[in-house]
Amino acid sequence: MGDYHFVYKDVEGASTQWDDIQRKLGNLPEKPPAFKPPSFTPASDQDSIPKDKSFLDSKTEEELEFLEDDLALDDDRFLQEYRKKRLTEMREATMIVRFGSVVPISGSDFVREVSQAGPDVWVVVILYKDGYAECGVLMKCLEELAVKYPGTKVC
Repeated sequence: MGDYHFVYKDVEGASTQWDDIQRKLGNLPEKPPAFKPPSFTPASDQDSIPKDKSFLDSKTEEELEFLEDDLALDDDRFLQEYRKKRLTEMREATMIVRFGSVVPISGSDFVREVSQAGPDVWVVVILYKDGYAECGVLMKCLEELAVKYPGTKVC
């Protein structure tokens, strides 16, 4: 689940006036140079040829069929990888869907249902009393949230 600790990090290479003064006095080491990625250079001249009508007109029928087969293979590979990824996501989603409703428990069930729920289970507990309008409103809200977030146990 989420980590509630946050460490502020400034933009890389940014410095405060305090740090600048400390560097000037020799109390801090010099700032490392800012990272600059190398400029882009194309892999070969073959890749840099624009693929327009003149490019297609210059190809023979065999070369065009080869290009078409190559594109089809790339499409098939992409679709297979995408399908595997989606199946994995769907499996993970079905593993998460466990609850989906507000489960009424008694005081004797509390330890088993809440304290021993497991480290991967988030539990929301509402203590309410029948006959209070506020409790009824809160219960309606939690019922909607339980359906919306079926991976969270609501008791």
